[in-house]
Parts: sequence; C-alpha cells; structure tokens
Amino acid sequence: MKQLAAKIAETRYELYQLNRQSTQLAQQITDMLQQQEDAIIAAAMQAVWTQVQLWSQSNPVGQIQPSAGHSTKYRFIWPEPQAQISQRFGPSTYWFEPPYNGYAHFHTGIDLVEKLGSPVYAADDGIVALVGSSGSGYGTYVVIAHSGGLDTLYGHLSAALVKVGQRVTQGQPVGLEGSTGNSTGPHLHFELRINQKPVDPSPYLPPGAPSAFKG
Repeated sequence: MKQLAAKIAETRYELYQLNRQSTQLAQQITDMLQQQEDAIIAAAMQAVWTQVQLWSQSNPVGQIQPSAGHSTKYRFIWPEPQAQISQRFGPSTYWFEPPYNGYAHFHTGIDLVEKLGSPVYAADDGIVALVGSSGSGYGTYVVIAHSGGLDTLYGHLSAALVKVGQRVTQGQPVGLEGSTGNSTGPHLHFELRINQKPVDPSPYLPPGAPSAFKG
C-alpha cells in the first residue's frame, strides 16, 4: 500500500509539472504574439505620421486666418461635444499601446466615447493632410494640418467625410465615430502632434468635460 501511495504521489507530481510547463509555454507564446502585434500596431501608426510629414514638406501650411465661427476663447473645440472621456493622454496599462517617452505603453491622445456613428468635428481650422484606413493602429482616420506646426488626428472612424487638400473650418464634420483598427469599442481617438511629436491636447481644449463647453 505504501508503494502504491508513493507511486500515486509521484504520478500526481509529474502531472503537476507537465501542467505547469504547459501553462508557462502558453504564456510564453501569448507574450510573443503580443510583442509581434505591438510591433505591427506601432509600425502602422508611425506610417501615418511619416506620410503626414511627407505631405507637409510638399504642402507647407502657413498662417490660417480664423474662420467666422471660430471660438474666440480657445484654440480647439472638442471634436465630440457630448462625449465622455474614456482615456487621457499619458502612460497606459493597455498592452497594445505603443512605447513612448520611456514608457512601455503610452496613450498618445485622448479617447472620447459617443454613440456609434456620431459626427466628429474639426477641432480647429486647417487643411486635410491625410485620409486613410488600416486594419490595425488608427483604423480609418483623418489628419488635419493647422497653423504653427500643429496636426490633429481623428482615429477609429466608421467613415471619413473629407478629402486630402480640403480646407476645413472649426466645427465642420470630418468623420463619423466608429471602432475600426485597433479598437476595443466605439470611440474617437483624438491626437495632437506638434512638429511630429505627440502632445497632450488638453491645454488647447476648453476645460472640463466636453459637454460643459458652451462657447
């Protein structure tokens, strides 16, 4: 009986070791796949800004006079006036966010949540520098070039409503909210870059929640 009990204990230990090794192997495979997807997402996002840079070199944007309906208080308006903020600019815990500024994962914009298909408005007067779509990264997106080396991106759209080279005014619809590209649900990814570097859009926007802005 003692020998049988010992054999059972040995068998159980071997099974435990096999399960443990299988779990470790599965985790290693998961980590490897996540790293590969990270690289694909980062490459897709960088490709967008490389194209914007090339467009800007051929189409320098000078000083754009404010349109008649432009806010007199703020440089930008909220691109979705009734949205809720779901994620702000800065370090992120989401594994699919690209590395930036010394952080393993960094969210390079502000995420706004409204109803699927809600209109997305230009935050400022400008010229459409790029319109595109990708299965990863920003999904369907619009990039608008503004005075002073500022570019804004509107990502994960269900549809773009403007074309490259088109002049747009603050508050003009440029797309519809969607969930394209690397998205966990319907939302707008709003990103600001100054001379190609990601910058927190908050100081350029009206303070408080988007719905608090009245003029």
